[in-house]
Amino acid sequence: MFVSILLDAGWRVNALTPDAQDLIRRLKSKNQASLEQLHVLDWNVLRPSFVQRVVGRLQRMFGIQSSNQENTKDLDPRFLDPLEFGRRINASIRKCKWRPSFVFNMYMDMYPSEGARWFQFESLNKLPWAGIRFVPTPEHSETYYKQSALKGMCFLDERVCDRAVRAMPQKKFGYLPDITENVLPKAESELVQVVKAKAKGRKIVFMGGTIGGNKNLASWYQLIDKANPREFYFVQIGEMFEDTLTTADVAELAKIKKASPENLYIKLEYLPDEAMFNEVIQTSDIIFAVYRNFKISSNMPGKAAAFNKPILVADEYLMGDRVSQYGIGLTVPEDDVDAMLTAISTLAHSSQSMENQFENYRRDFSIQALSQHLTGFLKKCMSNV
Repeated sequence: MFVSILLDAGWRVNALTPDAQDLIRRLKSKNQASLEQLHVLDWNVLRPSFVQRVVGRLQRMFGIQSSNQENTKDLDPRFLDPLEFGRRINASIRKCKWRPSFVFNMYMDMYPSEGARWFQFESLNKLPWAGIRFVPTPEHSETYYKQSALKGMCFLDERVCDRAVRAMPQKKFGYLPDITENVLPKAESELVQVVKAKAKGRKIVFMGGTIGGNKNLASWYQLIDKANPREFYFVQIGEMFEDTLTTADVAELAKIKKASPENLYIKLEYLPDEAMFNEVIQTSDIIFAVYRNFKISSNMPGKAAAFNKPILVADEYLMGDRVSQYGIGLTVPEDDVDAMLTAISTLAHSSQSMENQFENYRRDFSIQALSQHLTGFLKKCMSNV
């Protein structure tokens, strides 16, 4: 999506990605894969240079441990390596169709926010750069903010962006609307056929995505238990990570495993095809997104607006504020199951009355809005480059 936006805006893009063929396939659907201003590079395994291989062999022969090896043992395996980021930039520069004037990292949340490896990255990378953070630290304590080459960062929350501007006026910060793809399959999938057949005309309440502790399974299953099975049919789709569930979640899940209610369809599987995921949402009548202690942005309200489906969310934090502001659903306390039951009964017959609200949300969280914010941010970052 970001590559496509920059190409549409007339930028030249060297796209460094772990799966070059997949990116090309996606850009083909937008008729952009063969554009002259695009060069796709594969983020493949870096092969050590001849000198590095010789030095490494000598170190192993004489039992010498390099300073990089000493630092590697302190890396958290959950994160990518900042030093590797720098090495890949340098390696790709030699292959780029055009020498990059700026680097934008799409995956800053996958790197540690602090650590000595960022100083090693700084010694390697001399190109100005920026990135996007989905879950920034509240205090903006990330080590890389001290680097002069880092020009700024993007966030999906306007309030976080404003706080960062006040904390670090020397950097550039940008807000990006959390948008979503609304593509649908060309033909009805077998999954949707099964859901429709099982629902038998009942109102379908959907909950999906990566299912962990924040999805509030305890309240979800309690809601299903209280709802009228002749009126509502519940659909849960997504890969589940049981090690992240709360004690209450585990207890309610055990009940479901023992005796799953007739008005519940569960598919514990990640749907790699977003078109199929969208198709299930389009088939549903209500989106359940009453997440637990969920303070960040989500594209689920965007899915709701894209397919004119009212959404139910927790009444706190960013999602609650946005749903209330735009009027595209209802908000309830995240642990009030009775309020959830009342809300879905109200939402079951309200989608037509929300058409204007859905349109307003789609306008502010559109690809056009994202393009304006993204290109504007990059221009600010590059103004002094």
